[in-house]
Amino acid sequence: MSVFLQPQAVLIKNKTKTNGTQTFSQADLLQAYVQYDMKNMAVRVGRQQLVYGDQRLLGHLGWKDVARTFDGAKVMYKKDAMSIDVFAVHPADIVSMTPSTAAPQGQSLVTWEDRTLLGAYGTYHVAPKSGVDAYVINWQHNQQASVGQGRNMNTFGTRLFGQRDGFDGTFEAVFQRGTWKTGVSQHASAYALKVGYTLDTWKTRLGIEYNYSPGDDKTDANTHKTFVFPFHTNHAHYGEMDLFSWANMKDLRLSAKMSPAKGLTLMGNVHFLSLDKATGDWVNVVGVGNVFAGSPTYTSTDAGTEIDLKVVYKVASVQGLKVVGLYGVFNPGAAVVRAQWWQG
Repeated sequence: MSVFLQPQAVLIKNKTKTNGTQTFSQADLLQAYVQYDMKNMAVRVGRQQLVYGDQRLLGHLGWKDVARTFDGAKVMYKKDAMSIDVFAVHPADIVSMTPSTAAPQGQSLVTWEDRTLLGAYGTYHVAPKSGVDAYVINWQHNQQASVGQGRNMNTFGTRLFGQRDGFDGTFEAVFQRGTWKTGVSQHASAYALKVGYTLDTWKTRLGIEYNYSPGDDKTDANTHKTFVFPFHTNHAHYGEMDLFSWANMKDLRLSAKMSPAKGLTLMGNVHFLSLDKATGDWVNVVGVGNVFAGSPTYTSTDAGTEIDLKVVYKVASVQGLKVVGLYGVFNPGAAVVRAQWWQG
Protein backbone atom coordinates (compact mmCIF):
# COMPACT_ATOMS: atom_id res chain seq x y z
CA MET A 1 0.00 0.00 0.00
CA SER A 2 1.35 3.44 -0.90
CA VAL A 3 0.11 7.04 -0.82
CA PHE A 4 1.20 9.69 -3.32
CA LEU A 5 0.61 13.44 -2.91
CA GLN A 6 1.77 16.02 -5.47
CA PRO A 7 0.83 19.66 -4.88
CA GLN A 8 1.52 22.19 -7.61
CA ALA A 9 1.44 25.96 -7.97
CA VAL A 10 1.69 27.89 -11.24
CA LEU A 11 2.16 31.63 -11.79
CA ILE A 12 2.01 33.25 -15.22
CA LYS A 13 2.56 36.86 -16.20
CA ASN A 14 1.12 37.42 -19.65
CA LYS A 15 1.27 40.51 -21.85
CA THR A 16 -0.71 41.07 -25.05
CA LYS A 17 -1.63 44.11 -27.11
CA THR A 18 -5.32 43.49 -26.46
CA ASN A 19 -5.34 42.85 -22.69
CA GLY A 20 -2.10 44.42 -21.52
CA THR A 21 -0.32 42.71 -18.61
CA GLN A 22 -2.22 40.03 -16.69
CA THR A 23 -1.30 37.72 -13.84
CA PHE A 24 -2.65 34.16 -13.80
CA SER A 25 -2.29 31.79 -10.86
CA GLN A 26 -3.26 28.27 -9.89
CA ALA A 27 -2.54 26.15 -6.82
CA ASP A 28 -3.99 22.70 -6.11
CA LEU A 29 -3.24 19.01 -5.81
CA LEU A 30 -2.08 17.70 -9.15
CA GLN A 31 -2.15 14.10 -7.88
CA ALA A 32 -3.38 12.54 -4.65
CA TYR A 33 -3.99 8.80 -4.67
CA VAL A 34 -3.74 5.54 -2.77
CA GLN A 35 -2.28 2.51 -4.57
CA TYR A 36 -2.34 -1.16 -3.64
CA ASP A 37 0.17 -3.42 -5.42
CA MET A 38 -0.19 -7.15 -5.97
CA LYS A 39 1.91 -9.64 -7.96
CA ASN A 40 0.93 -8.63 -11.51
CA MET A 41 -1.72 -6.05 -10.70
CA ALA A 42 -2.18 -2.72 -8.97
CA VAL A 43 -5.24 -0.65 -8.05
CA ARG A 44 -5.03 3.15 -7.85
CA VAL A 45 -7.83 5.30 -6.38
CA GLY A 46 -7.90 9.10 -6.20
CA ARG A 47 -6.58 12.00 -8.27
CA GLN A 48 -4.16 10.85 -10.94
CA GLN A 49 -2.80 11.54 -14.41
CA LEU A 50 -3.44 9.36 -17.46
CA VAL A 51 -0.35 9.30 -19.69
CA TYR A 52 -0.34 7.00 -22.72
CA GLY A 53 1.45 6.62 -26.05
CA ASP A 54 2.49 9.87 -27.74
CA GLN A 55 0.04 11.77 -25.49
CA ARG A 56 -2.11 12.85 -28.43
CA LEU A 57 -5.29 11.94 -26.51
CA LEU A 58 -4.37 11.41 -22.86
CA GLY A 59 -1.33 12.92 -21.17
CA HIS A 60 -0.18 16.05 -19.37
CA LEU A 61 1.29 19.42 -20.21
CA GLY A 62 3.92 19.24 -17.51
CA TRP A 63 2.72 22.33 -15.64
CA LYS A 64 -0.81 23.73 -16.09
CA ASP A 65 -3.21 20.99 -15.02
CA VAL A 66 -6.73 22.13 -15.99
CA ALA A 67 -8.40 19.01 -17.47
CA ARG A 68 -5.08 17.13 -17.30
CA THR A 69 -5.63 15.26 -14.04
CA PHE A 70 -8.54 13.00 -13.10
CA ASP A 71 -10.48 11.76 -10.07
CA GLY A 72 -11.44 8.09 -10.11
CA ALA A 73 -10.05 4.56 -10.15
CA LYS A 74 -7.63 2.63 -12.32
CA VAL A 75 -6.67 -1.05 -12.40
CA MET A 76 -3.24 -1.83 -13.88
CA TYR A 77 -2.17 -5.32 -15.03
CA LYS A 78 1.29 -6.22 -16.34
CA LYS A 79 2.81 -9.59 -17.16
CA ASP A 80 5.81 -10.26 -19.38
CA ALA A 81 5.42 -8.25 -22.62
CA MET A 82 1.78 -7.26 -22.06
CA SER A 83 0.24 -4.51 -19.96
CA ILE A 84 -3.30 -3.11 -19.75
CA ASP A 85 -4.91 -0.30 -17.76
CA VAL A 86 -8.66 -0.02 -17.16
CA PHE A 87 -9.98 3.26 -15.74
CA ALA A 88 -13.18 5.03 -14.70
CA VAL A 89 -12.59 8.74 -14.03
CA HIS A 90 -13.79 12.30 -14.48
CA PRO A 91 -11.62 15.43 -14.81
CA ALA A 92 -10.68 16.84 -11.40
CA ASP A 93 -12.54 19.94 -10.21
CA ILE A 94 -9.59 22.30 -9.95
CA VAL A 95 -9.34 26.05 -10.31
CA SER A 96 -8.97 27.68 -13.70
CA MET A 97 -6.12 29.97 -14.69
CA THR A 98 -8.04 33.17 -13.95
CA PRO A 99 -6.55 36.68 -13.70
CA SER A 100 -5.52 37.61 -10.15
CA THR A 101 -7.86 40.63 -10.28
CA ALA A 102 -10.92 38.41 -10.83
CA ALA A 103 -13.37 37.74 -8.03
CA PRO A 104 -13.63 35.15 -6.71
CA GLN A 105 -9.99 34.21 -7.21
CA GLY A 106 -9.55 30.82 -8.87
CA GLN A 107 -13.09 30.09 -10.00
CA SER A 108 -13.64 26.55 -11.28
CA LEU A 109 -13.36 26.23 -15.05
CA VAL A 110 -16.42 23.99 -15.41
CA THR A 111 -18.32 21.41 -13.37
CA TRP A 112 -16.55 18.18 -14.32
CA GLU A 113 -18.76 15.69 -12.48
CA ASP A 114 -21.15 15.67 -15.45
CA ARG A 115 -18.35 14.37 -17.73
CA THR A 116 -16.89 10.88 -17.41
CA LEU A 117 -14.27 8.74 -19.10
CA LEU A 118 -14.35 4.94 -19.10
CA GLY A 119 -11.53 3.23 -20.92
CA ALA A 120 -8.89 0.58 -21.43
CA TYR A 121 -5.36 1.02 -22.82
CA GLY A 122 -3.18 -1.97 -23.61
CA THR A 123 0.39 -2.43 -24.85
CA TYR A 124 2.22 -5.49 -26.20
CA HIS A 125 6.00 -5.33 -26.72
CA VAL A 126 7.56 -7.49 -29.43
CA ALA A 127 10.96 -6.00 -28.45
CA PRO A 128 12.07 -3.66 -25.63
CA LYS A 129 11.31 -0.50 -27.66
CA SER A 130 8.89 -1.87 -30.25
CA GLY A 131 5.30 -2.97 -30.05
CA VAL A 132 1.65 -2.09 -30.47
CA ASP A 133 -0.91 -0.18 -28.40
CA ALA A 134 -4.68 -0.66 -28.60
CA TYR A 135 -7.28 1.36 -26.73
CA VAL A 136 -10.92 2.31 -26.37
CA ILE A 137 -12.19 5.36 -24.44
CA ASN A 138 -15.85 6.11 -23.78
CA TRP A 139 -16.65 9.81 -23.24
CA GLN A 140 -20.02 10.77 -21.72
CA HIS A 141 -21.89 13.92 -20.69
CA ASN A 142 -25.06 13.56 -18.68
CA GLN A 143 -28.18 15.68 -19.13
CA GLN A 144 -26.94 18.24 -16.60
CA ALA A 145 -23.88 19.08 -18.71
CA SER A 146 -23.57 22.71 -19.79
CA VAL A 147 -22.62 21.58 -23.32
CA GLY A 148 -23.05 18.35 -25.25
CA GLN A 149 -25.97 16.95 -23.29
CA GLY A 150 -26.44 13.26 -24.08
CA ARG A 151 -22.87 12.75 -25.36
CA ASN A 152 -21.90 9.09 -25.44
CA MET A 153 -18.96 8.59 -27.76
CA ASN A 154 -16.31 5.89 -28.22
CA THR A 155 -12.77 6.71 -29.31
CA PHE A 156 -10.83 3.61 -30.33
CA GLY A 157 -7.54 3.13 -32.09
CA THR A 158 -4.13 1.55 -32.35
CA ARG A 159 -0.53 2.76 -32.30
CA LEU A 160 2.47 0.93 -33.76
CA PHE A 161 5.92 1.96 -32.53
CA GLY A 162 9.47 0.75 -33.00
CA GLN A 163 13.20 1.54 -32.81
CA ARG A 164 16.15 -0.18 -34.45
CA ASP A 165 19.67 0.75 -35.62
CA GLY A 166 19.10 4.48 -35.10
CA PHE A 167 15.71 4.54 -36.82
CA ASP A 168 12.42 5.11 -35.00
CA GLY A 169 8.84 5.22 -36.21
CA THR A 170 5.25 5.53 -35.04
CA PHE A 171 1.90 5.12 -36.77
CA GLU A 172 -1.41 5.84 -35.05
CA ALA A 173 -4.98 5.58 -36.34
CA VAL A 174 -8.00 6.65 -34.27
CA PHE A 175 -11.76 6.47 -34.92
CA GLN A 176 -14.81 7.92 -33.20
CA ARG A 177 -18.38 6.63 -33.25
CA GLY A 178 -21.44 7.27 -31.11
CA THR A 179 -23.48 10.30 -30.07
CA TRP A 180 -21.90 13.77 -30.18
CA LYS A 181 -24.90 15.36 -28.49
CA THR A 182 -28.59 14.61 -28.30
CA GLY A 183 -29.81 14.05 -31.87
CA VAL A 184 -26.35 14.28 -33.49
CA SER A 185 -24.11 11.27 -34.17
CA GLN A 186 -20.29 11.28 -34.17
CA HIS A 187 -18.32 9.89 -37.14
CA ALA A 188 -14.67 10.99 -37.27
CA SER A 189 -11.08 9.78 -37.56
CA ALA A 190 -7.45 10.95 -37.27
CA TYR A 191 -4.05 9.60 -38.34
CA ALA A 192 -0.38 10.25 -37.56
CA LEU A 193 2.85 8.91 -39.07
CA LYS A 194 6.36 9.89 -38.00
CA VAL A 195 9.84 8.52 -38.68
CA GLY A 196 13.27 9.64 -37.59
CA TYR A 197 16.95 8.77 -37.56
CA THR A 198 19.40 9.55 -34.75
CA LEU A 199 23.06 10.29 -35.50
CA ASP A 200 25.89 9.71 -33.03
CA THR A 201 27.03 13.34 -33.37
CA TRP A 202 25.41 15.30 -30.54
CA LYS A 203 22.63 12.66 -30.44
CA THR A 204 21.09 14.49 -33.39
CA ARG A 205 17.66 13.24 -34.45
CA LEU A 206 16.26 14.24 -37.83
CA GLY A 207 12.57 13.55 -38.32
CA ILE A 208 9.58 13.90 -40.58
CA GLU A 209 5.94 13.61 -39.51
CA TYR A 210 2.54 13.80 -41.18
CA ASN A 211 -0.69 14.36 -39.24
CA TYR A 212 -4.11 14.21 -40.85
CA SER A 213 -7.76 14.30 -39.86
CA PRO A 214 -10.74 14.65 -42.23
CA GLY A 215 -12.85 17.76 -41.75
CA ASP A 216 -16.60 18.26 -41.58
CA ASP A 217 -18.15 19.96 -44.63
CA LYS A 218 -21.36 20.43 -42.57
CA THR A 219 -23.62 19.02 -45.28
CA ASP A 220 -25.32 16.72 -42.74
CA ALA A 221 -26.63 18.49 -39.64
CA ASN A 222 -27.31 15.15 -37.93
CA THR A 223 -23.66 14.01 -38.09
CA HIS A 224 -20.64 15.64 -36.45
CA LYS A 225 -17.53 14.65 -38.44
CA THR A 226 -14.81 16.71 -36.72
CA PHE A 227 -12.42 14.61 -34.62
CA VAL A 228 -12.27 16.10 -31.15
CA PHE A 229 -11.29 15.06 -27.65
CA PRO A 230 -11.85 17.20 -24.57
CA PHE A 231 -8.44 16.74 -22.96
CA HIS A 232 -5.97 17.23 -25.79
CA THR A 233 -2.27 17.30 -24.93
CA ASN A 234 -1.08 18.08 -28.44
CA HIS A 235 0.77 21.30 -27.63
CA ALA A 236 4.00 19.55 -28.63
CA HIS A 237 2.64 17.98 -31.82
CA TYR A 238 1.06 20.54 -34.16
CA GLY A 239 2.94 23.75 -33.43
CA GLU A 240 3.85 25.73 -30.30
CA MET A 241 1.50 28.54 -31.37
CA ASP A 242 -1.44 26.28 -30.38
CA LEU A 243 -3.43 27.10 -33.52
CA PHE A 244 -4.20 23.50 -34.50
CA SER A 245 -5.84 20.46 -33.01
CA TRP A 246 -5.85 16.95 -34.52
CA ALA A 247 -9.00 17.86 -36.46
CA ASN A 248 -9.77 19.10 -40.00
CA MET A 249 -6.06 19.41 -40.63
CA LYS A 250 -3.02 18.36 -42.60
CA ASP A 251 0.38 18.98 -41.05
CA LEU A 252 3.73 18.09 -42.62
CA ARG A 253 6.41 18.58 -39.97
CA LEU A 254 10.19 18.60 -40.37
CA SER A 255 12.16 18.41 -37.13
CA ALA A 256 15.68 18.39 -35.73
CA LYS A 257 16.85 17.80 -32.16
CA MET A 258 20.40 17.72 -30.77
CA SER A 259 22.35 17.84 -27.51
CA PRO A 260 25.70 19.60 -28.13
CA ALA A 261 26.54 19.73 -24.41
CA LYS A 262 25.52 17.98 -21.21
CA GLY A 263 22.11 19.21 -20.08
CA LEU A 264 21.58 21.30 -23.23
CA THR A 265 19.01 20.40 -25.90
CA LEU A 266 18.26 22.33 -29.08
CA MET A 267 15.07 21.72 -31.07
CA GLY A 268 13.69 23.08 -34.32
CA ASN A 269 10.40 22.37 -36.12
CA VAL A 270 8.84 23.57 -39.36
CA HIS A 271 5.12 22.91 -39.91
CA PHE A 272 3.41 23.16 -43.30
CA LEU A 273 -0.24 23.49 -42.28
CA SER A 274 -3.52 23.29 -44.15
CA LEU A 275 -7.19 22.52 -43.57
CA ASP A 276 -8.64 19.33 -44.95
CA LYS A 277 -12.03 20.95 -45.67
CA ALA A 278 -12.09 24.65 -46.51
CA THR A 279 -15.72 24.83 -45.40
CA GLY A 280 -15.07 23.08 -42.07
CA ASP A 281 -14.26 24.58 -38.69
CA TRP A 282 -10.66 25.42 -37.80
CA VAL A 283 -10.32 23.80 -34.34
CA ASN A 284 -7.71 25.14 -31.91
CA VAL A 285 -5.31 23.26 -29.64
CA VAL A 286 -7.86 22.40 -26.93
CA GLY A 287 -9.98 20.60 -29.51
CA VAL A 288 -13.31 22.17 -28.57
CA GLY A 289 -12.88 25.81 -29.61
CA ASN A 290 -12.75 27.28 -33.08
CA VAL A 291 -9.99 29.54 -34.32
CA PHE A 292 -12.83 30.42 -36.67
CA ALA A 293 -15.97 28.65 -37.81
CA GLY A 294 -16.19 27.28 -41.33
CA SER A 295 -18.37 28.78 -44.05
CA PRO A 296 -19.82 27.45 -47.35
CA THR A 297 -18.16 30.41 -49.09
CA TYR A 298 -14.61 29.43 -48.07
CA THR A 299 -12.47 27.76 -50.75
CA SER A 300 -8.85 28.02 -49.57
CA THR A 301 -7.25 25.34 -47.37
CA ASP A 302 -3.79 26.95 -47.10
CA ALA A 303 -3.37 27.73 -43.38
CA GLY A 304 0.30 28.73 -43.53
CA THR A 305 3.63 27.70 -42.03
CA GLU A 306 4.98 27.75 -38.49
CA ILE A 307 8.61 27.74 -37.36
CA ASP A 308 9.46 26.90 -33.74
CA LEU A 309 12.91 27.06 -32.14
CA LYS A 310 13.41 25.84 -28.57
CA VAL A 311 16.35 25.66 -26.16
CA VAL A 312 16.17 23.56 -22.97
CA TYR A 313 18.91 23.62 -20.31
CA LYS A 314 18.81 21.38 -17.24
CA VAL A 315 20.75 22.95 -14.38
CA ALA A 316 23.01 20.24 -13.00
CA SER A 317 23.49 21.90 -9.60
CA VAL A 318 19.76 22.10 -8.87
CA GLN A 319 17.85 18.86 -9.32
CA GLY A 320 14.62 19.30 -11.30
CA LEU A 321 15.38 22.84 -12.47
CA LYS A 322 15.41 23.57 -16.19
CA VAL A 323 15.37 26.77 -18.23
CA VAL A 324 13.39 26.84 -21.48
CA GLY A 325 13.58 29.43 -24.23
CA LEU A 326 11.20 29.38 -27.20
CA TYR A 327 10.73 31.46 -30.33
CA GLY A 328 7.85 30.75 -32.69
CA VAL A 329 6.53 32.50 -35.77
CA PHE A 330 3.38 31.75 -37.76
CA ASN A 331 3.18 32.86 -41.39
CA PRO A 332 -0.53 32.96 -42.40
CA GLY A 333 -1.80 31.46 -45.62
CA ALA A 334 -4.84 32.27 -47.75
CA ALA A 335 -7.21 30.44 -45.39
CA VAL A 336 -6.20 32.81 -42.59
CA VAL A 337 -6.41 35.99 -44.64
CA ARG A 338 -9.93 35.20 -45.80
CA ALA A 339 -11.24 35.17 -42.21
CA GLN A 340 -9.56 38.51 -41.42
CA TRP A 341 -8.71 37.49 -37.86
CA TRP A 342 -4.92 37.52 -38.09
CA GLN A 343 -3.20 40.76 -37.11
CA GLY A 344 0.52 41.27 -37.66
